[in-house]
Amino acid sequence: MRNISSLFRGMSILLLSVLVVSCSDIADDDHYAPPSWLKGNAWQVLESEGNHQSFLRAIELTGYQPIVSGQSILTVMAPNDDAWQRYLSSQGCQTVDDLWQRDPAGLKKTVGYHLMYYAYDWQKMVNFRPNEGDGASEEEKQLNAGLYYKHRTHSADDMEEMRGKLNGVDTTVTVYHYERYLPVFSGLMFNSKQIDGKSNYEYFFPGSQWTGGANSFNVGNASVTDPAAVVTDNGYLYHVNQVISPLETVYKTLKNNPDYSDYISLYDQYAEFTEADVETSNTVGKVVYTLTHSSLPNIACEWPVNNYRQVSTLERASYNIFAPSNQAISAFFSSVWRPEGGYHSLSDLDPLILRYFIMQSFAEDTDPIFPEEINKGLVVTALGTPVEINTDGVDDRLFCENGIVYGMKDMKAPAIFSSVVGPAFRDTTYQCFMYALDKSDLVLSLASNKSEFITLMPSNIQFNQNEPQMRLNTTTQGRDLEVYSDVDGNFANMGSGQARSIVNMHTASNVTELKASGTQVVETNTAFNYWYVHNGQITTSALFNEQLNPTYQGTPFVNFHEIPCYEGAWSNGHAYSYDYPMLFAEASGDGLTHRLAVGNDKNYEYYLFAQLLQKAGLVQNGGMPSITSDDTRYIVFVPTNEAIRSHLSEIPGCSGLTVSDDNTLSGNVSSTNKTILANYLRNYFVSSLMNTITSYPYPGSTCKGNFLSMGNEHVTISETAGRLYAGFAPDRLVGVSEKYYCLPFAFADGCMHFIDGILQ
Repeated sequence: MRNISSLFRGMSILLLSVLVVSCSDIADDDHYAPPSWLKGNAWQVLESEGNHQSFLRAIELTGYQPIVSGQSILTVMAPNDDAWQRYLSSQGCQTVDDLWQRDPAGLKKTVGYHLMYYAYDWQKMVNFRPNEGDGASEEEKQLNAGLYYKHRTHSADDMEEMRGKLNGVDTTVTVYHYERYLPVFSGLMFNSKQIDGKSNYEYFFPGSQWTGGANSFNVGNASVTDPAAVVTDNGYLYHVNQVISPLETVYKTLKNNPDYSDYISLYDQYAEFTEADVETSNTVGKVVYTLTHSSLPNIACEWPVNNYRQVSTLERASYNIFAPSNQAISAFFSSVWRPEGGYHSLSDLDPLILRYFIMQSFAEDTDPIFPEEINKGLVVTALGTPVEINTDGVDDRLFCENGIVYGMKDMKAPAIFSSVVGPAFRDTTYQCFMYALDKSDLVLSLASNKSEFITLMPSNIQFNQNEPQMRLNTTTQGRDLEVYSDVDGNFANMGSGQARSIVNMHTASNVTELKASGTQVVETNTAFNYWYVHNGQITTSALFNEQLNPTYQGTPFVNFHEIPCYEGAWSNGHAYSYDYPMLFAEASGDGLTHRLAVGNDKNYEYYLFAQLLQKAGLVQNGGMPSITSDDTRYIVFVPTNEAIRSHLSEIPGCSGLTVSDDNTLSGNVSSTNKTILANYLRNYFVSSLMNTITSYPYPGSTCKGNFLSMGNEHVTISETAGRLYAGFAPDRLVGVSEKYYCLPFAFADGCMHFIDGILQ
């Protein structure tokens, strides 16, 4: 920004030197007269105009005269005597001296708010360019025109001693207050936002009139009465139609309003002190602090960043908050939290719940948000959920020094509390899962109303009984979800990856509900891992696989229960709990191909098939390298022991083999037969290398049609009346065994189905 004060002083010195040299000769020559725009400093200009006595007296009383009459570069917003008289009357005073006697700090705050740092000509007031400066091109001037809307003033509160948390310890520190910023509303600001200037400005300043126009501006609650800037020796001066009311921070504005005491009380649970920048502390002569609120938006500090050099951020960034009043919070608490859920009052709420509750009250955008933008559906919260408020019904419309407050006596439940993740945030039973949701960064996607979801809610007990054990632990740093490690015998904070795995295994997308009868397969948000629902009970594909173990007894299915929403229904699906003692987990351990390769227990239902693979020479070192490879999925149709026993003579290459009563294959195969048998058995394997496999086959699955096997035969997979079939041709299909409801045994590297015959 050009230093116009230096320019003016230089020109004045030059003119004076000329006058001294030949004063008598040029005294009457208009050519050498001082230019008309050199009118003196701001104090002299106001004094010469004759109708700013109250303002000048206020400047004098508050100690700002050296700034206004000196060489400091500034921009002055000047209300005349009539404007000051109206303001004094509203304060119950007759004169400026009366107000000074009654409230010196208030008068100083008000006067300083009319004195802006730096010199802003008309164009800078309309469209300040902090990054490009005076050299901005026409194209650059159109980018975010008018959105660098607030300028630093000389108005600041005094430092104060405040008690609170510093590094977790209760102590008393000196809190420093930075200068306030004054909002300038130009026509270009509203043009950039493509909204109407008059209605949106007067929404917040109903006692003022919008006079901005396309290339003009209002300043705070005041209108500018000049057609152009008045140039002074030390900057610019603008006449305004009323005294500009100093704006407070969002935090102080709400804290001073008893209707929002509950909200601020919740907010202050995160209060802590942060050391101010070194330059400020050096200027003050001691270490000073600002009041912050941990990870929450910094609404208590006058500046969004404590560095005056970061001009573009300081001039633009603001907070937009949709603050619920005490009445709104009370009604919301009564509708969302019930005693049976473990939350009896606001003080009972978990800190994580409070953080989400508060963050849902902030807009994502850091530009000032006006009601027309909300009405157009353009605004989302800091958590990415839509802002749905009736702007006409907003009770308190508060434009603040560092943001905007939409204060409401009524509020709609934020998305996370009304969606399928809601139970985790409304019932202490599911606190561990709530922390897993938070760590996973999946809360917002699961709270979205753009899709439907099913969530399974594991309880705290299921986390505690899990292997490995998990717990929610409270320390001086806060609460965190921890997992036990057998390696070092200690608990450690759970990582985001593990939390994401837990959440994905407990959620499913684009599903409406779990069926109370019949068989249903639900694809979880963990790829190729499923929930199996049968006659009102549920299990996972990993637990279902345990039935392959010959010693397994019982059933992998457990009961599930729908979790009701007190207000009717969850906004985007259904939520359930389930009775398994531990967490549902994704498939792990030995994969499909390894199981087939080492299936040497005579009680395995695939024992004869595993022996055929070995007889064919396909098994080596616990694997099948000639068939399988890493990063590949396989669908395998495995004939049951009974099917192989009944059709052994029909299997190519098996002429030398017999099956004993204990399911043992006897005999040898020749080298020729081994090759024939190997080629034939490869046809039971369908590979993702040769086919597109996005899901495993099950009743209702999309995995149907013709697939190329590893033996280059075409395998048809079809479904009729809920039963799956496979074969080399549509007229030679073999049914999938119904013993397991045609559900696949699914693993990380593939799945297998038992079939009641052989492929021919």
